[in-house]
Amino acid sequence: MTTPDRNDRIPRLVGWLPGSPVEVRLAVILFLALLGLADLFGAWQVKDFAAFSPGGIASTVSPGGPLSESGDITSNSETPVNLEQLNAPAHHIERDLLVQDTHVHVPAYALTAAALSLIVFGLRIGSGWRSAFVAAAFAAPFADFAGLWGAHLFPGVGRMFGALAMLGGFSMGLAYTVIAIVAIVQCLRREPRGE
Repeated sequence: MTTPDRNDRIPRLVGWLPGSPVEVRLAVILFLALLGLADLFGAWQVKDFAAFSPGGIASTVSPGGPLSESGDITSNSETPVNLEQLNAPAHHIERDLLVQDTHVHVPAYALTAAALSLIVFGLRIGSGWRSAFVAAAFAAPFADFAGLWGAHLFPGVGRMFGALAMLGGFSMGLAYTVIAIVAIVQCLRREPRGE
């Protein structure tokens, strides 16, 4: 009796989604729809809680509170408003809240990336594309939190780390969107099993 080599097993592990039963494809589509809804509300929360700019993100997580142009903690007295201040975050995240957010979000992102990876394995796309999508699903949240923590720990270069956090956040959205589009198209264009 011969044991099948690795190349004989690969086709069974990848590309299975289009030929899967209707209930499997329905579950994938509904999962992606709910994840997309959560992502939209997540972006809304980021916009309302922090800002969509490297400086705004850096200021939100900087130690000691939001910073003014001079680097001093802002006061409640009336001062002239400039365009940079209009993009200033409405809230501040202290270290305890950043620890809590990391503790809650990183495992959720890991589970989401794992679920997206399983969907990617089921797509009928090349190995290089599967590898790129899997890497993006895991690397984007890492970049997001590396940027947040970098801006908190190294406020002198906070804008650079804020840009990294933005890149991670937008990369998560882009990876999800591309995976969702390809998966939904393949789920709706069902192919018979064994092809």
